Amino acid sequence: MKSASGAPAWLVLVVAVAIVFGAYYLWVGVQNYLRTGGLGVVEATRQAELVVTATAARVRSVPTRTPVASFTPVPPCQDFVVSVPSAIVRGQPTTRGQIVTSLSAGQTVCVLGREGSSEWYAIDQNPRTRRVELAYMHETVIQPLNPTATPSRTPTPLPTVTPLPTLTPTLSPTPHPTDTPDPAATATPTPSPTPTATDAVQSA
Repeated sequence: MKSASGAPAWLVLVVAVAIVFGAYYLWVGVQNYLRTGGLGVVEATRQAELVVTATAARVRSVPTRTPVASFTPVPPCQDFVVSVPSAIVRGQPTTRGQIVTSLSAGQTVCVLGREGSSEWYAIDQNPRTRRVELAYMHETVIQPLNPTATPSRTPTPLPTVTPLPTLTPTLSPTPHPTDTPDPAATATPTPSPTPTATDAVQSA
């Protein structure tokens, strides 16, 4: 069977299919070209791998921020004075501690506080700086320049005890029974006294 132009029908069908597939592949090629910037598939794949690797390395190389240490305020000094001709300053609160320096009588010492419950005071060797130069001095070689007065103990008077009132029993009088007159009894007449002879003479 031939077409009107004289070509066989199967040839026309093959040409039509080839045109459709050619147009499809041409469209896909244009899309790839625009997406890869003119590179081939292999080159585009390698470039994508390089971009991903570089991004991962850049993410790993980002430095982490170290938090800034909070400022610890320096404890206030209490002025002490050296009370002996020569006082030893040690690096540890013990008589076997390393000797740092020695101070003369009358020198002022910046005392930060007592070292726990020991006999040693923690001092700042250079209180003019913000950094504490810690050292220790024994309590027997320094004394406070302005000692805080110890309040005297005022005795508190004991509370007075008020005795409880004593209950005095009140005796209530017991009523005596009254005599009830017997209505059946008759009154007995009282006899009049009989005049004697002496009474007759006195009346005469």
